[in-house]
Amino acid sequence: MSIRSKMFGVALLGALMGQAHAGVTFTFTQSGSNVLMQSSGVLDTSKLIAADVFGWGGTGIESNNAPQSDIMGDTSAGGLDLAFRFSAGSNHSAWIGNLFSFNFFNWASSGSTQFATFTKDDDDRIPGIAIAADDLVGSLWTPDVSWLAGGTLASLGLTAGTYTVTDSRTNEFITIQVGERQVPQDVPEPGSLALLGLGLAGAVLARRKRKA
Repeated sequence: MSIRSKMFGVALLGALMGQAHAGVTFTFTQSGSNVLMQSSGVLDTSKLIAADVFGWGGTGIESNNAPQSDIMGDTSAGGLDLAFRFSAGSNHSAWIGNLFSFNFFNWASSGSTQFATFTKDDDDRIPGIAIAADDLVGSLWTPDVSWLAGGTLASLGLTAGTYTVTDSRTNEFITIQVGERQVPQDVPEPGSLALLGLGLAGAVLARRKRKA
């Protein structure tokens, strides 16, 4: 393989990797007569904006009137001392209005990380993330929290849907998923597109090598 072909492959791989972004998801699902919340993913806090920390107590969800966002949090493992918000121009609308229909704090919690999904703009609660600095590995935050409560999604104030706030500058995201995620079957996932791109690039390079 020529040096030029190698450089092309490296550049393509770098471009695809450069498009990657990270985020965390809090997923509420129905499990028999209970509702389970599980957290997953990794959030790179260096791609968000440092913000002020505001008080949060307990484990649960809080419904707020517009223009404030609905929020959730868990401080059963300890307090919060670090917070981040999304960049200017980020769309907050997914968390405003219909995510949670009322407050509910009667959850059994397990895990070692604590969080709250908000900071403030003046007196208004806006999307963000407050955490404990001790839970960071470098700039990366990985939640391991799970909740359990008896009832149904609706009876606990949860409105089914996918609610994502994405940073306008870095594409870092926080998703609150209520119920099963509906993924269109005819739309390839981003990872599949990346693999397809690498496969096509490999085929082109192999063809060039055979002709050489």
